[in-house]
Amino acid sequence: GKTKKKSNNDDDNDLNGVAPGAQILGLKIGDGRLGSSETGTGLIRGLITAKKYGCDLVNLSYGEPSWQPDSGRVSKVFAKAFNDWGMTVFTSAGNDGPALSSLGSPGSLTSVVTVGAWVSPEMAVEQYSTLPPSADNTPLKGSSYYFSSRGPTPDGFMPDVCGPGGAVAPVPRAALQGKAQYHGTSMSSPNVCGVAACVLSAVRQNGVKDCGPNELKRALKNTAVINGVADPFAQGSGLVSASDCAEYIIKNHGKEGQSIAIDVSIPSRNGARGLYIRDEIELDGPMEFSVHVNPKFSHSKTRTSSELDELLSLELHLSLKSSEEWVTCPESMTLMSAKERNGQSFSVRLNTQGLKPGVHYASVHAVDSSDEQRGPLFSLPITVIIPHSRFVTSDKPKLLLNESSNESIELKDNGLDLTTSFRLEQGVPNRRFVTVPVGAEWATIKLKSTEVTTNGGAPRILLHAIPFVRGDMPNKECQLKRLYVVKEGVEEEYHVRVKGGSTLEVCLQLLWLANPNPARVTADVEFHSLNIRSPALPTLMSSQPITITPSSEFARLGASSPLRAEQLNPECKLKSVLRSLRPSSVDITIGSAERDSEPPSDAELASNADEDPSQIYEMRLSYKLKVEGDKPIKVRPSFPSLFNQLYDSPVDSQIWSLQDNNAKMITYGSSMHHTSPTSLKKGDYTVSLLLRHPSRGTLDQLKDIPCEISMTLPSALSCNLYSELDKASTPAVKDDGRKPMEKKLLSKGSHQDIYVARPTDALPSWVAPGDLLQGALVLDKGKEAVSSMKVIYVAPPKSTAKDGDDEKSKTKEKEDSFEDVVFKAKLGHLANLRTKNATVYKEIITTLKDERPDSVPLLTEMLSFALEGPLPDDETDNEDQARSAEVEKVYNQSLKENGGPIDLIALAQYFGLNEPDKDELDADDEAKELNKDMKEKRDALRKILLERASLCGIVADKDSAEVAPFDKAVKELKQWNNLESLKDDDDKIKLTITLARHARICQEKVALAMSLLFKAKQDLSSGKNLKQLDDELLILFDLVDGMSHVKDNLNEALYYRYPVFKRNV
Repeated sequence: GKTKKKSNNDDDNDLNGVAPGAQILGLKIGDGRLGSSETGTGLIRGLITAKKYGCDLVNLSYGEPSWQPDSGRVSKVFAKAFNDWGMTVFTSAGNDGPALSSLGSPGSLTSVVTVGAWVSPEMAVEQYSTLPPSADNTPLKGSSYYFSSRGPTPDGFMPDVCGPGGAVAPVPRAALQGKAQYHGTSMSSPNVCGVAACVLSAVRQNGVKDCGPNELKRALKNTAVINGVADPFAQGSGLVSASDCAEYIIKNHGKEGQSIAIDVSIPSRNGARGLYIRDEIELDGPMEFSVHVNPKFSHSKTRTSSELDELLSLELHLSLKSSEEWVTCPESMTLMSAKERNGQSFSVRLNTQGLKPGVHYASVHAVDSSDEQRGPLFSLPITVIIPHSRFVTSDKPKLLLNESSNESIELKDNGLDLTTSFRLEQGVPNRRFVTVPVGAEWATIKLKSTEVTTNGGAPRILLHAIPFVRGDMPNKECQLKRLYVVKEGVEEEYHVRVKGGSTLEVCLQLLWLANPNPARVTADVEFHSLNIRSPALPTLMSSQPITITPSSEFARLGASSPLRAEQLNPECKLKSVLRSLRPSSVDITIGSAERDSEPPSDAELASNADEDPSQIYEMRLSYKLKVEGDKPIKVRPSFPSLFNQLYDSPVDSQIWSLQDNNAKMITYGSSMHHTSPTSLKKGDYTVSLLLRHPSRGTLDQLKDIPCEISMTLPSALSCNLYSELDKASTPAVKDDGRKPMEKKLLSKGSHQDIYVARPTDALPSWVAPGDLLQGALVLDKGKEAVSSMKVIYVAPPKSTAKDGDDEKSKTKEKEDSFEDVVFKAKLGHLANLRTKNATVYKEIITTLKDERPDSVPLLTEMLSFALEGPLPDDETDNEDQARSAEVEKVYNQSLKENGGPIDLIALAQYFGLNEPDKDELDADDEAKELNKDMKEKRDALRKILLERASLCGIVADKDSAEVAPFDKAVKELKQWNNLESLKDDDDKIKLTITLARHARICQEKVALAMSLLFKAKQDLSSGKNLKQLDDELLILFDLVDGMSHVKDNLNEALYYRYPVFKRNV
């Protein structure tokens, strides 16, 4: 693009971008609800839209860790965009270097151009004011930025090219500066994309109109040059060259195989895209590998004659060339489509015996034997690591690595630990590879300076240790990354988990952008183990926690010290509760016709211009969450089965929302990053999940996916740790002099049994049976990051045991008579008729009143009918007044003097005295029955008085003649009701509003009314009628001068808290 400079001189183009005049389409893929994180929905819609508007090139500077590159829905759409839609996608390698195997996604995908970040000496001086090194006037060198993510991926894949990784660019005016300086692979990727735009412009002007993504990528790689400090793991093929790339395309366009993708894989290594020999045990295994080569064609569903000719005519006579002597390959191969065999194969042999310690890179290139200047048509990247620790033994404990720099590695006297020296220079990552001893669980890395600083500021060094590259685990799940500032005489200590038999890389790089002077440090690497993790686990990650089941009361494990004496200083705490929810509703709909329609391939459209796009479907799942307890609880929903997956996710995208009972949106969450826990008060909430996929059937099979709710405990629950089984198996016993495990030293070779008992403190009342209480067992509190293990306690059923003699504690329930059963059945039927047939209802109610005039349940039903039953047609216009009159009738009929069950004087006398305690009630059945009867009548009276006063207040607000009855109703209400006496939040809201109206209408105390409402808003969090508190406040604000702005603010807030339009996630 082009930035206009304040100048009248058109030749003054210093601020031009890489591709002046390029037409740029900006597409937003970051979701503002998720802090601008990308989503699968945003990525796929972005690619669909780019195709719709005919984009040739796409840049993406987002990225996330990846478990399995080239798998999952989003990855497949990237491949479709590249191979089928004719769009070349450029992606940043990531900013997680400098250690090897730090490449994430989409940079690890095959069908993109992955770009690392490179800095030239001129950039260093111009952008960062870098000083030249003071020692021997060594000039600055071009190199990869320290942060640029490195290959190879676990399956051997490498970045493609590199480009300048720094930029000065305009920024929003809100930043209070015109431009800002940034660096990262997010700058190098658009730079190379701009180079590609220049290349396409040039070749089209020279008659090449159909240079596709594969041809362009091949040209960029084959003309790139390694520049400055060679680092193929960061630079790939090297720094791109626009002019050389354009000349290459013009010269080689149309040649056989130039525009097709050729996939290379190793079948014996799970289809790996390269050879990556990392662990020492692999060096002693077979070193011959079969390589599978498969040309890829983008054809229509039914091949056209021209497509068939392309398939049949492919016959490439290739020369195979190894870049290094330690790799042997055949001299040649003939590559044809080989569709019936799904590709062709050749073999390579590695001879690693003579290789020096460190990392070695080679490649096998396949070039056209009749036209070798074309460069590789495909390549097999090969990375072999020879651990430095392989060359030191007890007989020969020290190895000199570099005579000029005097670097070395030495095995310590214990035959276990290592010490190694580093000389760190500008732009060069310095790596040590160490085979982790069998049984080791963590390593301690100690860094210290070995020279006196005489040239100014203390050197800053980045320590990046990756202990494990195997299987599907991203480096971010296990790595150690720390900034180390060199201080004379000061040793810094770091810890990282390791796995016995794997290779630990300890990588140090000088942060030289301001001061590139060399630095020297020494690293001691110590290995530790408490032998607590199962050696059978294939990776550093496992979903197998220590579990205490409801019936076992404890979990058993053992610690030992096979490598050295270890400190055991354990503790176990449970900090959160996990609850699983199943969906309560599901809705599958078709996505947007404009944004969610994947276009057919270019080849398909060429064959059939009317080919329909494939539609993406959306599934919305709802989960009901009930938060209980008197205090707010920090809550975080998640979907573990799909979490931490984006580019390799089986669905297009997942995003969830959390709403309260009024549909107010509280927070959102995604598939990659946990949102911060949200503090929720008691009430009902809804979690909504959106999943997308082009197959409706797939979504239908996912409709029962569980939601996990993590709830933070108000305070951590401790689990006692014992060394004796009898203590752990009886955790509730506390008065036998027992003591939990204390800090101790395990001598080398010793063993310690550890029993983790369930927590003995009471669980919060809101914890339900089956909930999982989650925490960690830490074996050494000083090294929590590397000595902890997940602990799960399954919440048991709640105790129903009662103290005292069984006979005394038995509740003698009075059995219902036949007449009681019949009467209750009639009441149940009456409730069904309440809003359906008023005539029949009134006939039955009259009969039941004659039958049992003292029935409190009947009285409650009569109140419900007064509030909900149909009104005569002539009373519907004044419903509030009519219902107020009906409730008044129920109140009068409830009183003893009118033949009702409630004796106000008897109730007042009974509750005016101290109630009998529980033991007295258990011992006296008559007293217990009387207590039950009195409470039932009191509750009924409270309900009637509340509804009566509430309706009187509504009527009085409209008719001043009704103020006196309202005042009387409230006075009688206050005799029996207060907020503490009510259990239901909606009843508390109704009481508050009634008292506030009384203060406003009868007492003319607006301030008192406001204070009542504000306190209720603060104390009450649930209830369907919370909005009524705000509605009443709006009335009060109108009565006070100068409150209009407060009213306006409240009205605005109500739209947010009580949305009229219910938003979907």
